Amino acid sequence: MVLLPLSNSPKDYAWGSRTLIAALEGREASVAPEAEVWFGDHPAGPAHIDDGGGETLDAWLSRGPEGAPEHLPYLLKLLAAASPLSIQVHPSKEQAMEGFAREADQPVDAADRNYRDDNHKPELIVALSDTFEALCGLRPLDDTRRLASALGDGLGGAALRARLEADGDDADILRDVIGWLLSASPASRWRR
Repeated sequence: MVLLPLSNSPKDYAWGSRTLIAALEGREASVAPEAEVWFGDHPAGPAHIDDGGGETLDAWLSRGPEGAPEHLPYLLKLLAAASPLSIQVHPSKEQAMEGFAREADQPVDAADRNYRDDNHKPELIVALSDTFEALCGLRPLDDTRRLASALGDGLGGAALRARLEADGDDADILRDVIGWLLSASPASRWRR
């Protein structure tokens, strides 16, 4: 087994923290937000091997060291969120492969591209701080209904509003809507 010391520069997404990654690395707070540090071989930001040679992890793996995979089957990210992140839905492996192939004529970093690689995105979260909150709540039902009214009837807006107008306790209605959105197939999701 080979252990490689890795490093990378933080991604400066707007939701990032100016202090969390800096404190973890033992440096002063940054001027810009620092949201993620990637420790993997993803082409959009491969990690650097800290051995003095300046090689990236993807280049090292492509040389085919004994016992090493050609590509890592995961992307380890260190996240530092200073503001709430939305619920995210990721494709299955098959959907990711099909979508990536379908968009092969576009540059991987094109702004309107949906599939930047052919991988699914299973996620595991491990809190590194004493203060960590996840899925802390939802908007009040009336606020959610007001936002859904702006969707119009196309693309499932009518089906979503119908579920939001169901009779029952607010928490039960929101639980039903989230379950419906996350579990139904795309074709059936938009039919009542």
